[in-house]
Amino acid sequence: MTFGRRKGPSGPFLRSRISPENRPDMRTLTARRTRRLGLVVTVGLVAALFAGSSSATTGVVTPYSRTTPMILQGPPPEDLAANKNGICTGRFTHVIRNVGGAASAKTYLDQAALCDLKVILFFSTTADHTTGVVYPSRVAALVNTVKTHPALFGYLSVKEPSWVGITAAEIRSLYSAYKAADPNHPVIGLWGDIPHFGMSVNPYTNGMADIVMVDWYPVETTTGSNTIYLTTGPTHYKRVRSVVSSVTPGRPIWLMVQTHKYLKPSTHKKQRPSESLLARQVREGFVYLGAKGIAFHTWSNVNYTIDQRRDPTMVAWMNDLARRIQAGTFQ
Repeated sequence: MTFGRRKGPSGPFLRSRISPENRPDMRTLTARRTRRLGLVVTVGLVAALFAGSSSATTGVVTPYSRTTPMILQGPPPEDLAANKNGICTGRFTHVIRNVGGAASAKTYLDQAALCDLKVILFFSTTADHTTGVVYPSRVAALVNTVKTHPALFGYLSVKEPSWVGITAAEIRSLYSAYKAADPNHPVIGLWGDIPHFGMSVNPYTNGMADIVMVDWYPVETTTGSNTIYLTTGPTHYKRVRSVVSSVTPGRPIWLMVQTHKYLKPSTHKKQRPSESLLARQVREGFVYLGAKGIAFHTWSNVNYTIDQRRDPTMVAWMNDLARRIQAGTFQ
């Protein structure tokens, strides 16, 4: 399998929908495309990792390079068009987007192509994360409409399945449906509840994902203004890494880190990370999880106290962190 970086977009979506005042100039776009030649991503990333290159669970890894995926979760097409907070002119490489059907997926892919971003699509009609019901029979028709689009990176099949009761068999059924419809793009699964990763309540087996993504949001608060950092992340990361290495040797792991603030849960309040705590999350992911990609949660959620869309300072920190990782200078 090769998931190479596309050549320049062609056809009707060449017409830029980025507003003139925010539109990157040709020098900026050329620099971005040069920088991203490494996103022959997965010849260097997925192919090497599928070949079985994994480090010892306790080893320190430094996978810093321009090919390390830097992933935004959920920016809408209108924010791509407006280059909101520098989405299109920053160091981000991928976007994850929930879509309801083929038409919205194709619209999003067209807009992402103008930003030189690769897209991971989550088709919300194939897995209901409210009821925990999956619909593998719906996958092929949706995938067939997008699988040749040059901006497509792959598919997100499930999100934190343990919380809604999606079973191991159901995760495998979705994976099989995606791979049958499109064997040429990776399927990503996103697991939460990492203290129980690989256990019966949060299962991980072969035949679930080509890329394993996990999330862990360690920046909390008891008062809304103080900050507490959960220090158990590295312990959980080492266990996740051990399970993945044992069950599916060489399978790449990506980490989704916290950038938001959310005060509603009475016993699980999240505090906005400082710049140093953002970097700490990423550093621990590289060192203990062996992460090969970093995703940032989340671009927009109106239920949260703050998210990236309302926090350009956070996005600037994320962008600078991505720049240093891609330059090999992140410590």
